[in-house]
Amino acid sequence: MRTIMLDQAGSLTIADIEQVAHGRARVSLDPKARERLAAFRAKAESTLKTALERDEDTRVYGLNTGFGSNFKEYVSPSELKQLQENLIVSHCAGTGPCAPAPVVRATVLLRAASLARGHSIVRPVVVETLIDMLNNDVTPAVPRHGTVSASGDLAPLSHIGAVVIGKGRVLDGEGRAVPTGDFLKSGKPGFTPITLEMKEGLALNNGCQYSNAWGALAAAMMRRLIETAALNTAIGVQVMRGTGRPFRADLHALRPHTGSQAVAAWVFGLLEGYQFRDAGTDAKFEYDQRIQDPYNLRCAAQVLGPCLDLISRAESTLTIEAQSVTDNPIDLNEEVESYDLDLITSGGHFHGMSLAVDSYGLLQAAGIMARLSNMRCARIVDAARNKGLGPQVRGAQAKPTESGLMISEYTTAGLCNHIWGLASPVHLMSLSTDSGQEDHVSMAADVAMRAYEAAERLAELFAIELAFAAQAERVRQAEMGQPQALAPAALGKATQAALKAVDAAFPPLDGDRELSWDLMQLAEKVLSGEIVQASGYAFARH
Repeated sequence: MRTIMLDQAGSLTIADIEQVAHGRARVSLDPKARERLAAFRAKAESTLKTALERDEDTRVYGLNTGFGSNFKEYVSPSELKQLQENLIVSHCAGTGPCAPAPVVRATVLLRAASLARGHSIVRPVVVETLIDMLNNDVTPAVPRHGTVSASGDLAPLSHIGAVVIGKGRVLDGEGRAVPTGDFLKSGKPGFTPITLEMKEGLALNNGCQYSNAWGALAAAMMRRLIETAALNTAIGVQVMRGTGRPFRADLHALRPHTGSQAVAAWVFGLLEGYQFRDAGTDAKFEYDQRIQDPYNLRCAAQVLGPCLDLISRAESTLTIEAQSVTDNPIDLNEEVESYDLDLITSGGHFHGMSLAVDSYGLLQAAGIMARLSNMRCARIVDAARNKGLGPQVRGAQAKPTESGLMISEYTTAGLCNHIWGLASPVHLMSLSTDSGQEDHVSMAADVAMRAYEAAERLAELFAIELAFAAQAERVRQAEMGQPQALAPAALGKATQAALKAVDAAFPPLDGDRELSWDLMQLAEKVLSGEIVQASGYAFARH
């Protein structure tokens, strides 16, 4: 199993986050990063001690003061450990169902990575405890709701911090939230709880790693889904016997939007071997008396291109966040020898607005892609517009007792509408907290959670579109030579390979049957990227 190293430079990628989230990689702390943590922690403690000996009224926010609107309250050295524990347990105030284990694991990884950068004034043992939890599959139970993602994701991160100190709850093998104390008595805890010291509770819960975890995993899914959208477009062009000319590179060079050019190149590449990949007007009209395809095919690159741009931008923002220091206060000292207590600085790196804005971009992309797919599904079940596929893709000789894929098209409408509902711009609806001290918050976690769910629903919608396409191709083959049928056409190798993979999850429809379970199985393969991989096409990175 691969091991991902947490270092001072900060080098996590979205792929790393997803690997650790799903238990496919281990984590370790770089020895040099450990040395820095230990050295700067010791220097901060000794410098503060010297300052207090010189002036007992010395205040350094987060080190010997209260937090938030309680910042004026002085805390004596003898009370610092209790302060940190109280901070964590009092902030465990989330509600609702527990966040999925992969999201929590990603959050733990991201918090450990931020602390490992060496600007948070924590001992190495704090980072190492988080790493031990990951490597031994100890997953805190984190109620999903209750963060506003400014001053960090305080409640979710505190639920994780509570497990670090042996309190809170963890998820057992069946996904139930059990008290950490009971888990530690079970015989295989996998980690040793610690007692927090000066600043360490604050370091554990100040940051937007929970928002970033939801967003990063959503972005990883959306990257696979935009590739699926391009594949579905190429399959849709062929199933409807459309033309590939709208995806030519020279056409898109005349309006060179980066995302649209990339999507057009993908679709045109996926159409290789298709008879009408580059057909002129005369050849196309002779075949089916059509000159232009509907917008859901002809304009797909122009529609999906901006979605690709939004996904790429979100990936960039979420990666920057994963590689950042998001604590408060932050130690800006770079040299132990010239350590200056005054460089421990209160700032706003715990504010999640950048995450909110670009996670919302993922939601926009999902909503746009959902409608494009839904429109193609609506057309393919329409006997008046589907070029001989008959009502509900049952063929011209459909039995009057069968409904075929009729209700699956309804499902696409419901899924599309649900995704649109998720796309409420909640990051524009800031609510002040903490007696007005935190007077503008980001709501990033709520946006990112919605993006994550939208990706799951979009995969289901795409699965239905693929099921329609696979069934349509079967109908065309079965009715070849019939008066209403189109003439045979050469099809592309990549798209046919993908449809073969679809058949494995969604068997041919030969009479009415329950569809949900096969569709959801197919959606899982869409979300994992298995259907895209089956095409054999190498998607260029954008």
